[in-house]
Amino acid sequence: MFRIFISNDFKPSIFRLTELSRRPVFKFIADRSGPFDGKVRLSRDRVYIIPTRNGFIFGLLLIILLIGSINYEKNLGFILTFLLAGVGHSALLSTWRNIAGLELRRNDASPVFAGDDASFSVQLINEQGHDRYSLAISHDGREHDVVDCKANDSSLITFKATTNERGIFKTGRFRLHTEFPSGLFIAWTWVDLSMSCLVYPRPADEITAADFSQSESGENDLAGNGQENYSHLRKYHQGDSLTHISWKAAARTDELFTKQYIGSRPVTYWIDWSEIQAADNEQRLSIMTALVIEAEKHQQHYGLKLSQQEITPDVGAKHFHHCLSALALFD
Repeated sequence: MFRIFISNDFKPSIFRLTELSRRPVFKFIADRSGPFDGKVRLSRDRVYIIPTRNGFIFGLLLIILLIGSINYEKNLGFILTFLLAGVGHSALLSTWRNIAGLELRRNDASPVFAGDDASFSVQLINEQGHDRYSLAISHDGREHDVVDCKANDSSLITFKATTNERGIFKTGRFRLHTEFPSGLFIAWTWVDLSMSCLVYPRPADEITAADFSQSESGENDLAGNGQENYSHLRKYHQGDSLTHISWKAAARTDELFTKQYIGSRPVTYWIDWSEIQAADNEQRLSIMTALVIEAEKHQQHYGLKLSQQEITPDVGAKHFHHCLSALALFD
């Protein structure tokens, strides 16, 4: 009904997947752990169980009791030995049932800057009629979150991974495990849900305004937009500048409206690849990332010019992430 693998040097608290995956038994498990397309159900052949250190001690105690009972022909010794063996068997089954049958689904991860920790979350779906307790998750040898999952309900469990380089960061396998209820056994599984997140370049520590290429008029300016004379209100669109929201109108109607202006067109700033002075491409991308952050912080209309891509000037959260994504995926 379930698989038992015993390793004398297994450490239930932490272990590194890369080291154990080279051993034959763990290589067999790793080959069956995915990657899956965002979700997987932990069927009985995907959950493994082994004794913990306390479990080995408990097993040794049973052997000593059995030998003593045989040697001294003590019926009470036999009763105690078999009673404890039954308790151990029930604990083993309960630990295995605490994790088997769960469905795991990935959630989208928010982008981060290189060097920061990316946060990933997995939805645990329990469609069976018994509660699950003390479900823990670990990644790259580090323990992270511990949650319970009620019957016919779902819970969210999270872990973090440190990013080092820009681009698409893939987490690979993580481990879901439990020692509930006795601590004598640990039931666990390795799963790869094809989880990833976008990593922006790490922003440069120091930048100067001279790194901007400014255009106050001409074809690159945003036609039709002004910054001087108030014109009218329109309903808020996602990505609109927060500084243009009419809070008085929002207080009256419980809806968000954006102020529209007419007059001279806004100053446009170009963040141009060819104008950035840097030792290499990665440093140049780092400086451009810092300039994008600075421009968005001051609500400036800015555009991005890369060697093979150009993003027209705009402002707002959508434009901000569009520019950072282009820098993250630059090749």
